[in-house]
Amino acid sequence: MVDIIDAIIRTRKTASEILTKSLNKIEGLSEKQLAEKILKEVRNYSEIFPEGYYSPPPSGIGILFDQKPFKRLRYDSLRNPEYWPSQDITLNNESVSMLYFSPVDRETNMLGDVGCTIYQGEDEEIKQHIKKCYDTILKIAQYTEVGMEFSQICKFASNLIKGELKMTKWTAANSDPNQSINLGHTVPGSFEKDLVFGNTFEEVKETIRISRIALIDTANFIIPETCAFTVESRLEDFDNPNLPSVHFHFIVCFRKGKKVILENCNDIFKATGMDYMN
Repeated sequence: MVDIIDAIIRTRKTASEILTKSLNKIEGLSEKQLAEKILKEVRNYSEIFPEGYYSPPPSGIGILFDQKPFKRLRYDSLRNPEYWPSQDITLNNESVSMLYFSPVDRETNMLGDVGCTIYQGEDEEIKQHIKKCYDTILKIAQYTEVGMEFSQICKFASNLIKGELKMTKWTAANSDPNQSINLGHTVPGSFEKDLVFGNTFEEVKETIRISRIALIDTANFIIPETCAFTVESRLEDFDNPNLPSVHFHFIVCFRKGKKVILENCNDIFKATGMDYMN
């Protein structure tokens, strides 16, 4: 039997590799052109499905380029057509970019989402803000342990960012009126026994959509010894609205109680000259 956690680790690594290869010579490209470049690279990897599961946006790829005052990066949902990759919005040196891809392993149906914020410009305040947001989301992932409730993680996150950062609100993952924080979701099939994904990719996508348990502040899901879940957020500076909303996406994996956090961003940072993230 294929190890499910290994499949998640492998798929996440593949996603990062695809983004890294696609980020060569991107200045002047439109959002749509970069999305197409990523999709072309995806099809060189037969071990994953030829598109991502989180669609719309088209092909499960999210690309947003933005500049001050960074309204586009405060999107409500990537499913909204207004925020699909556009042919009319192009990248320049001072653009802040959000990249997202949602691959699925063919053999196991395990997902390996990757999401990151890219900035290749010269504004030191923006650089330090991006670094601070990355470190903060990573600290939330590092806090997680077997036996914790998802609500406990959200409480920690709220206290961590209080007074310094705030979370960009996006469309809620459920209809709970009391839910105020959404930090990610479980990886379907990483802990459930005999989850049936279906026979087609459309069925696989739907199973992932309806089976995810949201990492929200009203969730009483308890982290089991073997499982995987995403820790992701979009953070803004609490006081300075001229800084962008910054998105980073990690996957936390537990195998028999042993934790590994999938960051997979270093090659992306290197490819885009983001030395300040070291």
